[in-house]
Amino acid sequence: MLKPERGAALITVLMIVAIVVVIAVNMTGRLQLQLQRQQNLQQQQQAFWYAMGAEHFARVLLSRSLSGEQTVNLEQDWAQSGASFVVTDGNIAGEITDLQACFNLNALQQAGQRGPSGRIEQTAAQRGFNRLLELVAADLSMPAEYLVARVHDWLDEDSLLSTAGSAEEDDYAALQFPYYSANSLMVSVSELRQILDITPADMQLLLPYVCVIPENSQFQLNINTLTEQTAVLLAALVPELTEADAVDMIAERPEGGFSSVDELLALPQLSGVEINDDVKALLTIKSSYFQLLATTSYLESGFVLTSIFRVDDENTVRVLARRFGGQG
Repeated sequence: MLKPERGAALITVLMIVAIVVVIAVNMTGRLQLQLQRQQNLQQQQQAFWYAMGAEHFARVLLSRSLSGEQTVNLEQDWAQSGASFVVTDGNIAGEITDLQACFNLNALQQAGQRGPSGRIEQTAAQRGFNRLLELVAADLSMPAEYLVARVHDWLDEDSLLSTAGSAEEDDYAALQFPYYSANSLMVSVSELRQILDITPADMQLLLPYVCVIPENSQFQLNINTLTEQTAVLLAALVPELTEADAVDMIAERPEGGFSSVDELLALPQLSGVEINDDVKALLTIKSSYFQLLATTSYLESGFVLTSIFRVDDENTVRVLARRFGGQG
């Protein structure tokens, strides 16, 4: 073979070797990426099951804590915050909160009765929410009564405006990015973002005080699980009660909670205050709905689970809803 031919053959061999090396490196990189993906999936799956374990633990804890109890209060085991457990290659943390210590937005679905003047009067829950907005959301981007009406029309089953300042299907359909109003109960407090003209700043004002109980349009406020930070909810229901007096009433609450609503109503801050029966009906010393926020980690993966529970009369704890990835 002539020297030029030998050189060409050598170059061909070197090119083939180079191509094989490139292919091998590419295959190795893909294999490593696939292995890393599989490892991430396995870690995420383990973190998920840790969260499900936290949910099961919360159900057992609620059932045991409330068994035979006449009241639901913050001295019971379920209410102890900051629980954290170290597990194999990870950690489980969780917190249970009472969904009857916040305002259930679904309660705004109920329509008021027609008064002597012919106008539809607000329900006790709607009046309470209106006053809550005045107390905690003075910088709201719209008048308080507008938001009350817009949430009501978002929840009710028809497509008719309940009052001026409200919004219905036509208003949402006319937006730059149109959508329809739900005309049904909310399943998450995040739906509040869809209400016409609600801003992120509005959400930040409201989120500490509002919640959503799926499949439930009732509002009952547990006076035994209110904190000094949420005592304003009590002031919202009783217009004659100042926010400062409401805070004082919660601070004076017995260690094991009030034994009855009448015990709260007998406090000196309410002396001489006449409370309507429809407002009294919104106050309670028991709760049936709770929320778990579980945060878990496994190696380099994390997982957040929000679960909503209902405790029935037989003390059976049922999961109403789950949300992955945190609140809201």
